[in-house]
Amino acid sequence: MSDFKKQLLGVLNEIKGSGSFVTTGSKSFVFPGLEVRGVGEIGFPVNAVQVTEMIKGAHQAPFGKGSETILDTNVRSAWEIDADQIVFSNSDWSKFIETLVEQVKPDLGISEHSVSAHLYKLLIYEQGDFFLAHKDSEKEKGMFGTLIVGLPSRHTGGELSVRFDGKTETIDFSVPASNYKIPFAAFYADCEHEILPLTSGYRVCLVYNLVQNKGTEKIGIHQLGGYVDRLADILKTHEDDQGLPKMVLLGHQYTPSNFTIAALKLNDRPKAESLLLAAEKAGYYAKMGLITSFLAGQLEVDYARSNRHGKQRQYNPYDDEYDDDLSAEDGVMGEVYDDRIDIEHWMPGGVPPLQNIAFDEELLITDIELNEGEPIQKEAEGYTGNAGMEMYYWYHYGAVFLWPKKYHYQMLTEQGTENKLEWIAWYNERWDAVSGAERKLIERLITEDVSRANLGKEVNCTPLADWLINLNDEQYVFEKGTVILTNNFSQIAVEAWLKLFELYTASCFEPVFAEAGAMGQSAIVRHWLAILNSLPETGRYEAFVMGQAERIPGNIKALNLPNKDGQTVIKDILRNVLTLSKLKDGDNTWLKNTIEAFTRVLTRNYVNKILVEVLLEWGAGLPLAKQMMAVCKEHLVYRVDHKPQPPADWSRAVPSVSNYKKQWALLADFLQSPTQQIFDYQRVQAERDLMEDAIRAVTIDLDMETIKKGSPHTLRITKNQNAYEAVLADWKADVALLKQVSDFQFL
Repeated sequence: MSDFKKQLLGVLNEIKGSGSFVTTGSKSFVFPGLEVRGVGEIGFPVNAVQVTEMIKGAHQAPFGKGSETILDTNVRSAWEIDADQIVFSNSDWSKFIETLVEQVKPDLGISEHSVSAHLYKLLIYEQGDFFLAHKDSEKEKGMFGTLIVGLPSRHTGGELSVRFDGKTETIDFSVPASNYKIPFAAFYADCEHEILPLTSGYRVCLVYNLVQNKGTEKIGIHQLGGYVDRLADILKTHEDDQGLPKMVLLGHQYTPSNFTIAALKLNDRPKAESLLLAAEKAGYYAKMGLITSFLAGQLEVDYARSNRHGKQRQYNPYDDEYDDDLSAEDGVMGEVYDDRIDIEHWMPGGVPPLQNIAFDEELLITDIELNEGEPIQKEAEGYTGNAGMEMYYWYHYGAVFLWPKKYHYQMLTEQGTENKLEWIAWYNERWDAVSGAERKLIERLITEDVSRANLGKEVNCTPLADWLINLNDEQYVFEKGTVILTNNFSQIAVEAWLKLFELYTASCFEPVFAEAGAMGQSAIVRHWLAILNSLPETGRYEAFVMGQAERIPGNIKALNLPNKDGQTVIKDILRNVLTLSKLKDGDNTWLKNTIEAFTRVLTRNYVNKILVEVLLEWGAGLPLAKQMMAVCKEHLVYRVDHKPQPPADWSRAVPSVSNYKKQWALLADFLQSPTQQIFDYQRVQAERDLMEDAIRAVTIDLDMETIKKGSPHTLRITKNQNAYEAVLADWKADVALLKQVSDFQFL
């Protein structure tokens, strides 16, 4: 172990939270006024008659396996009643639970947290019932632990055994519950725990989810003593060490949905807070994330475990149905054939992450062994026999990543464009607090890396514009900013462009808009037009907008419409041009050139679905729309005047294809016959299938039907007039559209 690791871990191991992984006790009886729907109010201590009635409205308790909910009495044998079936008529009960929560908080080391207890289930254990070792899943956002409240009921056995970090606490509710007391236990969700078999009576308890409320304050510096200074000194001393970022593993596992500062458990919270504060003091960036170790391997069934608690089963390795009743809880990881370690989740808030990190397990700063004990998530597959069964483990370890600011640029250059932009946006948001060195870093990152053309990429480059706004340097924008803005023109939001125009003179952007608009790309032209339409029509932008409007005919012509771009993009372009055409109503040359640019090539779909549709919707009162519609109407009239005619006979062209040549050769005479309408193809299924595939691979006037008489069956192929009927339907639609166009009043 390196000196750095030894020194850092030495300090971290001195930092202790004030709590334990489990706490327990008992309270004097408070009458809850417990009412179960369909049963009525429950008396205490709970007796056999009441339990029998409650069980009638209960259901067998399942357990979680990964994202599934499994019912398996070999893993869990108990009854449960959902919270929505339970009412407490005594208002003192809710106060009692609140008091109980406040009592367990110091023992769990969370005195400074705001915590609530949410009722989850009522559980009933009969003689012989049990629950094998497991971990509680997070049943709601913010859940970090479980509170079990026992109700007075005579029983023996059913001890709760809670394990964490090599320690075990066994809690027996039987004595207090049999003596009119209310026993309780609270523990963290990632503690493995089990209910041992009940030997007599009934164990009745309420299960609450312990949930972290919002707004909890972080641990203050004064609580961390001199740890922060010592850690900062170590970080400064070793800032030039190889292996960045430095990755410090915490002691607990967390699910991504519940990984927040407020949800850190036991010693993890003060250790993480100390590292974050030390990083800031030492000139480091720090980010928290989950390091996930994934294992995939052979499922080995733990038959001894599945046979515990009186659930004896005879093992037969040749019985394929034997494993149907097994679950992930019955199995363990055997031979591992796939494993990986990566970073799958970053804690929200704080600095952005470094998304591309070269992970080396040897660089982990930890004194715990990876993949020891129970994973926070595991799944098993293949319970249909012993062969091919698989087990999957996921260990999600909380971690703190640290790297010196002096090497930040070097590390950012290894990240993807989106991650770099994420960092630029983060700096923009706190511009007044950004140091001179950080401002130089941003400029270098943008000019040497990020500003290279991102046109056409699915990436939001608005942070580049925000940076130029924060810079507030018109000379810089004119000399260098134009390249940045041109390269990323359509990836910068319209709102950001408007802010740029508000801050700088419009002339700064003339070369940018001239080049972007002429690129011949529909998406860029759409964005170009949207910005122009968003600028006020009068005032200091008027000359700029008018000048750009002159470029519209040429820029539209360069798109070669209709092109392969989708209808939505082209419609948006036309709508924007129609709006801007109000500035050019008296310019007949501009109108003529713009119409020619849009109508050089006319197809039915382009005219009907794009041009006419937009002109009818947006064209009222616009000369450009009226004149363009005249061109479209002429095209419609031509098509309407040429009504399609039905085929003269039943002959059909043989498709010219490279595949299925044998099949089309068999059909050639039939297809070319002017009188034959039906062809019966009696062959074995394989040959019929090939014929069907050949016909389905092309567009042709043929129907198919299998006649299931005789052997082999017959594929009946019948000629139809689908092609004619399709073009006739199009013609009828054209007739209706022509009437709509003729009736429309543009002015």
